[in-house]
Amino acid sequence: MAEEAETAGAEAPPPKKSKKKLVMLVGALLGVVLLGGGGWYYKQHAAREVKKDVPVVQEEPFLVDIPTVISNLESSSGRPVFVKLTAKLQVRGATQQQVMAQMPEVQNIFQSYLHESSQADLNGNGIYRLREALLDRIAIQLAPIEVRDILFTEFLIQ
Repeated sequence: MAEEAETAGAEAPPPKKSKKKLVMLVGALLGVVLLGGGGWYYKQHAAREVKKDVPVVQEEPFLVDIPTVISNLESSSGRPVFVKLTAKLQVRGATQQQVMAQMPEVQNIFQSYLHESSQADLNGNGIYRLREALLDRIAIQLAPIEVRDILFTEFLIQ
């Protein structure tokens, strides 16, 4: 009997499974299900992007014609002196329509600067100074559109 008591003590009941493992497994499974459900809900109810017909901005520089400008120059002799000027703007970072919408302001810059100038101002390097002054003023007026250059196609002083 003593032997039976020893063997009975050795056959102790198996240890209980830890409830801690079961709670962690159920928690992880619940977390995965909630994340999956939340992702599905977000995908189904997210605001749809409305694509507008936005004009494509040209990254390459392009030329825009400036209508012919005829202006009288300042004259101390009293004899009228006129200038006829046709030019093109080289711009980047906009569309043709955006630049053309601001063409009246560009023409106004040409008119006001030419009206302040005299014939002597436009002699020699005067055309270069005219180009630089107009380029600075137009670049400020058309910002954020990048004005790269002004190309004179016709320049006549009478």
